[in-house]
Amino acid sequence: MLSSKDKAIDTEASNQQEVPSDTHILWEQGIEREQVFQLIESFLSFEACLYHQVVPLKMEDNSLLLGMVNQEDSAALDYVRRILSYIKCTLVSEPITGDIHRKILSAYLNYKNTSPSATQQDSNHQPTNSTPNQTENTVLQLDASANPQPETVSQNTPHSHPMVVTNPNTTEAKQTEPGNHNVSLATTGNLPVLSVPVATEFSPVEILLTLPPKKLLEELLGRVLAGGIGRLYLERLPYTGRILWSENGVLQSVLEKVPLSVFQGVMNELKRFGSLPVITLAEPKQVERECLYQQDRLLLRLRVMPGMYGEEATLQVLRGAALKFYQQQQLTRLSRDALGISQQLSYKLHELQERLLVNRNVNSSQLETFNALNNLLQNLDQHIKRLTIETSEPPTK
Repeated sequence: MLSSKDKAIDTEASNQQEVPSDTHILWEQGIEREQVFQLIESFLSFEACLYHQVVPLKMEDNSLLLGMVNQEDSAALDYVRRILSYIKCTLVSEPITGDIHRKILSAYLNYKNTSPSATQQDSNHQPTNSTPNQTENTVLQLDASANPQPETVSQNTPHSHPMVVTNPNTTEAKQTEPGNHNVSLATTGNLPVLSVPVATEFSPVEILLTLPPKKLLEELLGRVLAGGIGRLYLERLPYTGRILWSENGVLQSVLEKVPLSVFQGVMNELKRFGSLPVITLAEPKQVERECLYQQDRLLLRLRVMPGMYGEEATLQVLRGAALKFYQQQQLTRLSRDALGISQQLSYKLHELQERLLVNRNVNSSQLETFNALNNLLQNLDQHIKRLTIETSEPPTK
């Protein structure tokens, strides 16, 4: 399988040889974007698309049209075919450029961030073990071999309650507030360290439900973080619960018939881990926490939402190239929002100035103030535009 570095080189090479394709033309025209987004939601995860440099373009007559930057990538083909085998679909591939691949994934992230319908679908989504790969939206650990697991992580707190503990270089633990979870400028050396069991310390799956909620969540987090693609689902059923976790797009195990008392206990511990209130939430809440795990920089995205029978939750892991891509899109979106606010303020200021001039209620001091504010806003616009251009560029290696 190609490494993340090799994949990035392939993308750059394809960009240099870019030739507009039918897919490129259709995408620029805005045709069938909604279907592409829904296919990413239901068949191939965003992170798998990013890692394998593929994207689902169309599903028709039980056949998936797959756009591929490199059609000779056997690992990517095997991965997608394995997923499609669950739903008995065939695969047809089509070449796409690295540029159109990046544009589609960027548009998908913008869609996820801004579309009310996408948010509603997430909150109503209930994973099942019959089609595990249709519910994946997880991240590959692109460089697992480059991050050997240090002994100190497990030695410090081998069986402690799942928590974020302070890095030795920091003075206090980094606590994330529910409404301010995505504000962090910490460097790798100052990030909080996540302490959970490693694979050698896992309890057998058969006895997991006999563990206290704190210990059970600790074991679940260890399993989710151990593999390449990791995602944890807490699904509430009428009289019991179900806990699922997956790795590399394949369902690893399911805890069926989880007593509601145990299920709710794990849910409460997961909320505490994400600094969310333990009370029942009336609307979906998402928390993002950046931390270190075995010298690997992670972003944990916890989402708790009302389900048909009660609260449900998913925990997603972002790392490596997928984390960089996600952060780049967040910067771009925030820069554009800031530019829009600045331009709206400039428009309102101009409107106020015109009204004062029409009513002849403006004096020389007010005119000087308007001129100073206009100059300030012009400079602000220029700086924000420059920042927007810089953050819109692909991250350099």
